[in-house]
Amino acid sequence: MTLKEVALHLRLAETTIARMARDGELAAQKFGDNWQFSRTAVDAWMAAQPALEQRLPVEATGLPEPLTVAGSMSADHMNLALQGPTKDAVLRELVGMVIAPGNERHTEFFFQALKAREDLCSTCVNEGIAIPHARNALVGLVNKPLLAYGRHVTGVDFGAMDGQPVRHFFLLCSPNVREHLQLLARLSRILHKSDFRNRLEAVDLPADIIAMVRDAELANPAP
Repeated sequence: MTLKEVALHLRLAETTIARMARDGELAAQKFGDNWQFSRTAVDAWMAAQPALEQRLPVEATGLPEPLTVAGSMSADHMNLALQGPTKDAVLRELVGMVIAPGNERHTEFFFQALKAREDLCSTCVNEGIAIPHARNALVGLVNKPLLAYGRHVTGVDFGAMDGQPVRHFFLLCSPNVREHLQLLARLSRILHKSDFRNRLEAVDLPADIIAMVRDAELANPAP
């Protein structure tokens, strides 16, 4: 394997791989100016590093941090006691979980973007769950993908095709189209699992919800 191939295989920067080869941390041979690696040796080294991603900071890999649903969530953007009696009222509650109080311009812009998407077609995925999001990426509103979670106390009519009230809301915000679509696809994949939906009803702590999402992603990896 070449230096570039090993870097891609291990998700590390080429400079990091070259240093590891020079230091003897990763078995390699140098021919002229080029390093050559045995695939067997590389895989053996990788198998001995089960916590590699936890040990190395993002800047050491030279690669962007992988986009995940769990990684886009935080306890600061959760409300397990939504009470809005209408769709619009719930949308405003959700917006308030993302936009800081007092920023009326961004608040209204975000609300209108969400409302326009709902007027076009409901974002409900049935089984009491909806994924409110704008039709387009929210450039300038957020600087990284964000997923807020809200749970309604009794459930509210949100235009679901099955006619059932919606209790669980995953509000999706992203600064660009690529991440918007990636996050939507990853989230949809785990929400279609009945066991995940059932467990979502029973979890009451934000940290446990994030952990449950993380476990669901690991069990249902992106293709």
